[in-house]
Amino acid sequence: MRIKKSLTVLTAFTLLFSFMTSNVNAASTPFSQGAGYHQGAYDKEAMQPIGHNWNRNSRFAAVNSNVHLKWKYQMPSGGNSSIVISKDGTIFTKNYESSSNPKFNIYSINPDGTLKWKQPIIDSLVYGTPIINSNNKLIIPAGSKLLSLNIDDGAVTEMSLPTSYSNEVVIGSDGTYYLSGIAGRLAAYNPSGTPKWISSFESSYHSGYPALTDQGSLVFKAGYGSYGSLYSFNSQTGQLNWEFKGIIGSETRSAPAIAKDGTIYVTSQDGFVYAINPDGTQKWKVSVERNLSSTNVIDPIVGPDGTIYSVNGTKDFYAINPDGTIKWIYNSTAMYSSPIIDKNNIVYIGVGGKVVALNANGVEQWSLALNASNFISASAIAEDGTLYIADSSGTVFAIGGEVTGPTDPTEPPVEPKPPVDPVGERSIFVLTLSNGTEKEYDLSMQEVQQFISWYEARAAGNGPVTFAINKHNNNKGPFKQRQDYIVYDKIITFEVNEY
Repeated sequence: MRIKKSLTVLTAFTLLFSFMTSNVNAASTPFSQGAGYHQGAYDKEAMQPIGHNWNRNSRFAAVNSNVHLKWKYQMPSGGNSSIVISKDGTIFTKNYESSSNPKFNIYSINPDGTLKWKQPIIDSLVYGTPIINSNNKLIIPAGSKLLSLNIDDGAVTEMSLPTSYSNEVVIGSDGTYYLSGIAGRLAAYNPSGTPKWISSFESSYHSGYPALTDQGSLVFKAGYGSYGSLYSFNSQTGQLNWEFKGIIGSETRSAPAIAKDGTIYVTSQDGFVYAINPDGTQKWKVSVERNLSSTNVIDPIVGPDGTIYSVNGTKDFYAINPDGTIKWIYNSTAMYSSPIIDKNNIVYIGVGGKVVALNANGVEQWSLALNASNFISASAIAEDGTLYIADSSGTVFAIGGEVTGPTDPTEPPVEPKPPVDPVGERSIFVLTLSNGTEKEYDLSMQEVQQFISWYEARAAGNGPVTFAINKHNNNKGPFKQRQDYIVYDKIITFEVNEY
């Protein structure tokens, strides 16, 4: 006689899936640039202290319900600057006014959309994004200076440099400033302002934004016209590690993407995404359509499951598997700024005057028309889920709504005890979803264990957001399909009844 045994996994898992809209203490989940990146001396308590030189995988979940325009702030013009957010939610960006003097201004905007302060910058070549360092200062290059701004009032302190470096600053863990720019300029400066080393690359090339790998390599694209290379320099000595030629594009407002295994992903203006090994050899390249007419080629980002997301400046948004095969293509008009990925592996892009949210399978979750100009500023996600993005006209948009599903808790969740080793061979597996639907399956215990392994990995922020359950011929529900694709954040509880 078979004896039915019941194993119920309810309370602890239910806590993880409760609908949550409250703010999270940023200090409890410090900012990380991601595996593969050297962790620099940035403000780890800031919600998003940098625009690039990180995997752009936010530790926060973005709004996904009742999505709406919360507010917008109009600057006189755009500034090609990404958005950064301090630990108290203040938003920082910059603009450029060609007919004004001074032409550049750093803006500090409160979370409610009101102006906190505005700091004019009299220098030229202020093309990078301000970043927030570990001393809670905004750092940005301006002409032949490196500026440090007080985050509360915008007061400026200057560090003189022998020449100009126009790109977003990269900071090492010891506070070293890494600077790059036009005409083959590359240098490292100590926090005191003394040079650590000064180096160079092809003098006719202009550099894109750099990234610093966890192996200590400073990698960046540089080029001019139809020529270009991907460079790797030793961050301690300034010596050239290698040059990979044929990567066309320069002065891009993005940085190469670094994967966990050190693979470098970069987009070339001739219509290819390249995967480059840490030693400078090519792993693969894949075509994403030729784009020689545009200089603004946005480099890829890498998702938590290893998917590479890329655009080419002309049209369409690509998801590429780590082996170089195309995963899916989202048909769109031209994109001019880097996407961002939230904690639940949802990708957010600004395109065609609207913001679009796509899941890991390329399915649109929501879109919000903003009647915006081209989005040229990389977006940011605040801890309450608000998504910030700016367009070329100088409008900063705050997209609000509700955050449903798993978010970062204020306290670490209680880890549920793993199920006991099964005594029986099969079970009745019951899922309760957030819409009240209850689904029942007759599964082997091996299949149940596969589900639980996926579930626990997803709770830790790893793996896909969906799980396919094979319904077999003994499926207990009146479903037409042979597989059910279960979305992680729709699960309230599950129950395993072993027999």
